[in-house]
Amino acid sequence: MPRWAIVALVVVGAAVVLLPMGMLGLFIYTYGENHKDLRFPSDDVTVSLCRTDPQTRKPVAELRVTSRAATKGSYVVTVDFMRGDGAVLASGTAFVDAVEPGGTATAVSVGTTTVDGAVECAVADAVFTASPAPTASTTP
Repeated sequence: MPRWAIVALVVVGAAVVLLPMGMLGLFIYTYGENHKDLRFPSDDVTVSLCRTDPQTRKPVAELRVTSRAATKGSYVVTVDFMRGDGAVLASGTAFVDAVEPGGTATAVSVGTTTVDGAVECAVADAVFTASPAPTASTTP
């Protein structure tokens, strides 16, 4: 086999192996750079109190929302109420309207079913919706 054919096979073989690996490395680097400052609305919500209401026997979670968003907006928070072993007994939803950037608000979530005994609370999901920007009104 001529020497130029061997060199061509080595170059093509190296390109077939190294090019996809380089593309994968570039994708991973770019993905990380694009998402390094990504925030999740659930990171803005903490459970400040978790209990079972003695009258209704429904689980109750008191929530604290500290907005890290760049704009004013509202939160819809879903809370899971669980036993000590992690089994979900009930869930509830809380709504927090018009939280300013850096602002703090509180809300209460009540479970949908009655429970017996103590419960643990965890934020299952939080959705942030930015408030629409005010529009300039023009008067004729």
